[in-house]
Amino acid sequence: MTHFNEINTVAQGNTKRLQKTIPDTMKRFKDLQDAAYKSGALDKKTKEFAALAYAIADKCEGCIGNHVNKLIKLGATREEVAEIAGVAIVMGGGPGSVYGGKALQAYDDATEED
Repeated sequence: MTHFNEINTVAQGNTKRLQKTIPDTMKRFKDLQDAAYKSGALDKKTKEFAALAYAIADKCEGCIGNHVNKLIKLGATREEVAEIAGVAIVMGGGPGSVYGGKALQAYDDATEED
């Protein structure tokens, strides 16, 4: 069974490894992220939902965990995550249903009592 808390820890460690090794590239990538997620015509929460739908469709577990955690901090509910998973299923077919379930698992892992 996948535990998204562990996946997030590994993904964050790998990102730090890249930041140490290729700092200029990673700084520019962070700048790009900051610009893309900045509130504008769409708020940050809406943009994170879009990113989660893409993460599910692209089958990126590290991305799923990252965007679910950001959505939790922005006040997203489990039901909202489930509805975005539903959109990803429509766009991604069967694989979307598998990875949509992983998004809910990531939410459950991130919010369960220690």
